[in-house]
Amino acid sequence: SSRAASKKKKPDTMRPILLKGHDGPLTCVKYNRDGDLLFTTCRRGRICMWYSDDGERIGTYNGGSGAAMYVDVSFGSDKLATASMDQCARLWEVETGQELRKWEMGTGVRCVSIATGDKRVAVLADPWGEEPSTIKIFDTSANEKPVQVLKMDHGARVNRALWGPLNRQILTCTENGGVLSWDPDAGECTHERDDHEANVSDITFSLDQMTFISASTDQSAILYDTTTVEPIKTYKADRPINSAAISPLMDHVIIGGGQSADKVTTTAGRSGKFQSVFFHKIFENEIGSIKGHFGPINSIMCNPDGRSFTTGGEDGYVRIHHFDPEYFSLE
Repeated sequence: SSRAASKKKKPDTMRPILLKGHDGPLTCVKYNRDGDLLFTTCRRGRICMWYSDDGERIGTYNGGSGAAMYVDVSFGSDKLATASMDQCARLWEVETGQELRKWEMGTGVRCVSIATGDKRVAVLADPWGEEPSTIKIFDTSANEKPVQVLKMDHGARVNRALWGPLNRQILTCTENGGVLSWDPDAGECTHERDDHEANVSDITFSLDQMTFISASTDQSAILYDTTTVEPIKTYKADRPINSAAISPLMDHVIIGGGQSADKVTTTAGRSGKFQSVFFHKIFENEIGSIKGHFGPINSIMCNPDGRSFTTGGEDGYVRIHHFDPEYFSLE
């Protein structure tokens, strides 16, 4: 009987939870600070909230008409900021879905970031005509004019604008490979790096915000020191990278990407390289991958407890992966 038992196929471990609440390509997946809620946005404009442990959908935030590009949630999980291509940034009450604030920018909004303390929101607007990409900082309690405006006058479109630790800096990344740090009070650029050769589509902080990782279509992801904006490690992949995440528990980084959507029709799911790939954070070597998506991964984030991660793909699916116990015994 022991031989028969050993012949029995081991159950498929680490089955992901598949969330189908979007009818278009995912643009952003985001956990709240506690890791129990998951927020997702897609190009068809829908913003959803889910329980992250079992993938039950709690509700949607209705009001915007354009593609929803990015989402950020406050420290206490009571407010939600969203960026949308209908030229508006919005602030919602998480629990009720009520729209609290609406900031009209006059051009597509690519990113929003809530400052530590939840008193301010940085809104990144796309270039339009002669105007470059612009960060406008708003007070969350007053609906009036922005308290500060930062013009990104280095030409290229900016993809992300995120508050750094203690709101001392705003980090941005651009479509020509730049990673920059700005002083939000003086409105000046303090550090400028051009380690990437192509579009840097995403930057993501580690849990303690001491480091951040950039993801670029030049097939590399770079780990930076937040304060000095100096590169620490580089992870080289064999595919364009759209998003990367730093595990808060293990010395791992996870990258996601794949061939761009317009080239995908000619390839099978395997050769398009749509897996989530794990790299060792210190040694920079690839240690494994998890397949699943049928198109490029557009956004990836680790749960703050480090026990699961979520990917959002061009195929319209969100996949929540809860790690097996064996994963945590990896060297």
